[in-house]
Amino acid sequence: MGTITIYAIKSAICLTLLFFPFSLLLRRQTFFSFNRFGLLLIIVLSLLVPCLDVPLWNDSLDSLLAEQRQAVIEVGMPVAIMGGSTDPASQAVSGSSFGWAAILVYTYFLGLLVSLVSKGWQLYRLRRFIKAGCLWTDVHDGVHIYCHAGETGAFSWMRSIVVGEADSDPNSPVMLHEMAHVRRHHSWDALLVAAMEVVQWFNPCIWMLDISLREIHEYEADDAVLRRGITARNYQLLLIKNAVRGSRYAFANAFNHSLLKKRITMMMKKKSNRWARMRLLYVVPVTLIVLSAFASKQFVAQTTPFNDHQSDPMPTSPVSHQEKDVPDEVQQETSVPAIEEVIAPVEVTDTVKPGTKKEEPVYEVAEVMPEYPGGMNELLNYLSTNIHYPEIAQQSKVQGRYVVSFIVTDEGKVTDVEIASRPKYPEAKTPADSPEEEAKRVNQEKSLQAMEEEALRVVKAMPDWTPGKDKGKPVNCHFSLPIAFRLN
Repeated sequence: MGTITIYAIKSAICLTLLFFPFSLLLRRQTFFSFNRFGLLLIIVLSLLVPCLDVPLWNDSLDSLLAEQRQAVIEVGMPVAIMGGSTDPASQAVSGSSFGWAAILVYTYFLGLLVSLVSKGWQLYRLRRFIKAGCLWTDVHDGVHIYCHAGETGAFSWMRSIVVGEADSDPNSPVMLHEMAHVRRHHSWDALLVAAMEVVQWFNPCIWMLDISLREIHEYEADDAVLRRGITARNYQLLLIKNAVRGSRYAFANAFNHSLLKKRITMMMKKKSNRWARMRLLYVVPVTLIVLSAFASKQFVAQTTPFNDHQSDPMPTSPVSHQEKDVPDEVQQETSVPAIEEVIAPVEVTDTVKPGTKKEEPVYEVAEVMPEYPGGMNELLNYLSTNIHYPEIAQQSKVQGRYVVSFIVTDEGKVTDVEIASRPKYPEAKTPADSPEEEAKRVNQEKSLQAMEEEALRVVKAMPDWTPGKDKGKPVNCHFSLPIAFRLN
C-alpha cells in the first residue's frame, strides 16, 4: 500500500508542475482542440513519469563531472536491543508502534475509497436518469436521443443526448451543441479525469484541471455550432435564455455549465496567433526535471519516509541484521581514489549479546527511553561529523557494517561499549597463498580492525545522555547503533 501511496504523491507532484504553466500560458488561447490535447497530455505524463526510472546522468557523464568517487559512512539511529523477554508490558510497547507514515497510507486509501464510491454513485444516477421518464427516443447519426418532458436541461453522455421537448429538433442550436460533445468524445475525457480525481483526491490541481477541460469542451461545442451558420448574437441570446437550466450530474456534458460569461467572451475574442501553440513546449523541460528527480535515489529517500513493513513490530532477536530494520540513515562523504570493487564481503558471523558490568538491572525497554542531548537530530549530526573512514580501508577498498551495543546508565553515562556484530574477517594464511595474497589478506584484516576501532571510538566519546526512567526512577538501558562503512 505504501508503494501505491508514493506513486499517487509523485503523480500529483508531476501533474501540479505541468498544469500551472498551462494555466498561465495557454488557458486563454482560442485554439481549443490544441488546448484539449495539452491537458490530456499533462494527465498522461503525470501517470507515466512516476513509473519511469531513467536517470539523466550515466556513468560516463558522471566520470566527466567528478574525477573521484566517495567513501560513505552510513549511521543508523540507535535502537533498543530487544531480548527474549516475555514481559507483557514490554511486548505491548514493542508491538504498538504505529508511525505517522502508516496513518498517512490509511488516510490516503480511505479518501480513495470515499472518492471512488462518490464517483460510482454519480455515474449510476446519471445512467439511470437518461432513460427514466423520457417521452420518446430516437437515433440520429448513431446517437441516441432521449426527449424528456418540460424544460429539462440538455446534456450528453457517451453516445446519448437528453433534451427537453422545446429543443428536440435535430437542427436546433441546443442539439447541435450536444452533438458536438458526442462527436468529439468529450465523455471519455470526463471519465479519465474522474479516474484521476479518485487517485489524486487530495490534489486540488486535478480539480482545477477538470474545470479547465470542461471549459474547453464548451468552447469546442460552441465553435462547432457557430460553424454551422448560427449567428453569434442569436446563439448568445439562447445561452442567456437557458442560463437557469443545466445538468446536476458531474459526468454529463451540459449545455449550460456555469460558464456563460466566459463562453460569450471567448466567442467575441480575436483568434490567437498560431505560433502561441509553441508555448506547450514547456512540458519538455518540466518533464525532464521531474523525471530526473524521480530517478534520483536522493529524491526517493526524501519523499519515501515509509515502506510496506514500516509498522512491523520491533524484532525480538538481540540484533537484527536485515536491511529493513535499519532506520533512516545519515551519510558523511569524503573524497577517495576511484574504486572498482569491494574486496571484503559484508557477512555477519559474530553476534555477542552485551552484558552490563553494573549490579543494577538493565532495561530493554523503559517507560521513558534515554535521549541524546538535543534529540536524535543532534545525535546524527554528532556521529556524521566525528566518524571518519580509515585511510587504510579506503586504500584497500574494504567496506563493512558493524553494530555497536552500549548501555546508557541511570546517570546518563555511555558504558559497556562493544561490537555486537562485525563483518567476517579473512581466513588465515594457507601454504598455497602467494606473498601478494598474504599482503592483501593482512591489509583487509587491518582495515576491518581500523573500522571497528573507529566505530567504538566515536561511540565511547559521546557526551552524557539524559537517562531513561521507569516508574519515575532513572534506569540503565540497552541500545545498539548500526554503522556501515561503504565505498560508493
